[in-house]
Amino acid sequence: MPKGILKKFLKRRPSWFWWALIQLLAAAFAIASWNVCLFLFNFPERPSNYEMLRKLNRLTPVVSYDPLEAPDGASADAQELLTKFYSLEHEQLAAHNRHFKRNYITNFTKPEVVNYIEGSYRVTNSRALTENDFFHPGLAVRAQAVIQTAERNELSPYPVVIEILFPLKATPSEEIYPAGHLFEFKYLDHRALILHAAKIGSQNEPSICLSVVPLSFANYWKPDQYPLPLANPDPLKVDAVFPTMEENREE
Repeated sequence: MPKGILKKFLKRRPSWFWWALIQLLAAAFAIASWNVCLFLFNFPERPSNYEMLRKLNRLTPVVSYDPLEAPDGASADAQELLTKFYSLEHEQLAAHNRHFKRNYITNFTKPEVVNYIEGSYRVTNSRALTENDFFHPGLAVRAQAVIQTAERNELSPYPVVIEILFPLKATPSEEIYPAGHLFEFKYLDHRALILHAAKIGSQNEPSICLSVVPLSFANYWKPDQYPLPLANPDPLKVDAVFPTMEENREE
């Protein structure tokens, strides 16, 4: 439409037309703003959303819990965990991981699929967490599940690997948990929360890796029986790669 005709058209509009147009634009802006807010708050695990919410001071930093007051959830030993997670299709596993991360970021404001680990896990190695990890300072400890079989009276390796991510007050200057150290995780004592699950084995040799974080700090001890200096992590790097340790990633 030529400019002159457009000006004449707009000039001849009655006042009610402009009032209606302003109301329409205001409504459209309100709906758009509401949708943006819903998107930000419903999906804080997306890196851009997380950063925006942090800038707006609309995210409470991650908190720790009393063991008896931590969010309710399902707990399972290594055998149950392997059956549960290895049977999931790729899309189902991805959905679980989104819920796991969202739960943690939002301090369980709307908890979904909360899962904890139980059982015995033997340390294989560890490393300090860096700025490229989900949080830092901290420590990632890799451990292999061990179970007592009916045939033998000793603990045998089982194809469930965990990397427990400890948020610490400072980067550890020395090895805290040596290879061979045995963790005995209990639901009500440790509240070792699954943050991410990955299938790392083959169809013939199924195996999973679980990234785990402590929700309660009360019952984590160093081998010398001193309390582990845990601290609430802030900020988080929500686009960090999982599993955290390269040796746990599927080739």
